[in-house]
Amino acid sequence: MSFQDILNKIEQEAQRRQKAIIQNAQLEAEKILEKAKIEMNQESDRLVLQRTKESQLLVQRMLAEAKLKGKGMIGKIKSDAYQKVKSEVTAAFSEKVLQSQKKWYTKIILNHSISKDEVILMAPGEANSLGEKFIKQLNTENKTSFRYGGVTREIESGLLLKKDGMILNLSLNSLLEDTFRQNESQISQMLFKGTEK
Repeated sequence: MSFQDILNKIEQEAQRRQKAIIQNAQLEAEKILEKAKIEMNQESDRLVLQRTKESQLLVQRMLAEAKLKGKGMIGKIKSDAYQKVKSEVTAAFSEKVLQSQKKWYTKIILNHSISKDEVILMAPGEANSLGEKFIKQLNTENKTSFRYGGVTREIESGLLLKKDGMILNLSLNSLLEDTFRQNESQISQMLFKGTEK
């Protein structure tokens, strides 16, 4: 074999190897690229899933906050409505008591007295309009022995029954609070019928 043939053969072998190296490099590059695409898709899917979950949590939190604010607003409206009813009932009740004060206080005292001989303390308004004269008339008409204890500034309106260190509060506010407490459920049902969810 001549020198030229040897050179040609070496050159052909080099080209064949170069071609094989290039083909192997291309195959390896394609594998790396394919693997990178798969990893990128997986990472992309993972990120989309993660962001979706985070968004869902954010939406759920926002909805919960909105519901709480809504419940708070509903609660405030209900509370305001209940207070308005209480205020209007208190005003109407006070007016009704004033129309027949003697009759009403006679009934209240007799219904709440245990021994029928307590000391009766009156709020300033009742002391002015009823006073000791009312107590004497009450005792005469009902065969009781209540005693007039004077004016008390502990209550705005109504009376206190006092005996042996015990005091029974018969102020209008106390009587109304008891009535509202006993009927709160029924009042709420009438006020807010159809609004509960």
